[in-house]
Amino acid sequence: MKKADNHKIAAAIRAGNLPAYQRQRYPAIPDGEIVRFTSEDFSNVDFDKFAMGFFVFDNCLLDGAQYIYGQPIYFKNSSVRDVDFRSAAAIIKAENCDFRGMKYDDETKFVYGSGKLAVRSRFVNCQLDDKAREFLLRQGVEVG
Repeated sequence: MKKADNHKIAAAIRAGNLPAYQRQRYPAIPDGEIVRFTSEDFSNVDFDKFAMGFFVFDNCLLDGAQYIYGQPIYFKNSSVRDVDFRSAAAIIKAENCDFRGMKYDDETKFVYGSGKLAVRSRFVNCQLDDKAREFLLRQGVEVG
């Protein structure tokens, strides 16, 4: 089986090229397996064509990105400023990231389910605007 070139996967996503993305990713990285991006620039990228479950962004730029959805999505040491989560449903696991300027609306969901069985997003040591922090806490997101 060929080895995935994550830089080529990233380039296909930046170009909005779903067929190229599929050629680069599959069968090397099947659904449900981690797709890791390190030090990639996804600023202003539209992720609408790409379900992002099990994507890991480490030290990446995602400022101004939109249509981020899926579960789980991992962000570590990344800039995710002015990202558009409006109408998104996602489980985010973020650590040491900058989410200031995050856009969201009443349809934005960062928690699936309720009570003890709920699956919750987690933002640890992340920079957030006060209103975004309040929004996340109201949903039951773990913010610390």
